[in-house]
Amino acid sequence: MDVRNTLVLAFLLVGCGSSPAPGPGGFPPRPEGCDVHVFPGPPPMQTDNIGAVNAVCGDDVSDADCERTLKDQACKLGGDVVWGVESEAKSGKKHLSGRAAHTKASGGAK
Repeated sequence: MDVRNTLVLAFLLVGCGSSPAPGPGGFPPRPEGCDVHVFPGPPPMQTDNIGAVNAVCGDDVSDADCERTLKDQACKLGGDVVWGVESEAKSGKKHLSGRAAHTKASGGAK
């Protein structure tokens, strides 16, 4: 194979690189530890709902770390918001649940 064919093949292979597949809500996954806003009730901004998220943590896990686990579930789904968050202790574990959502882009002034 000559140099030209090798370069063409290299460019074709680079062009075939993939990005993460969108999650169930159509948003690409975000990295663990991504910024997520948490609201006990409906969010004050317009959002696209993605789906339910849950975290189950042992009593030895801090509330902040358990909430981070919940946020990371939203990150995996491409969310930047978790709303309707509820907390319950049962069977010696903390159970957090909520709805993952993605903030809608503002449409600007009308």
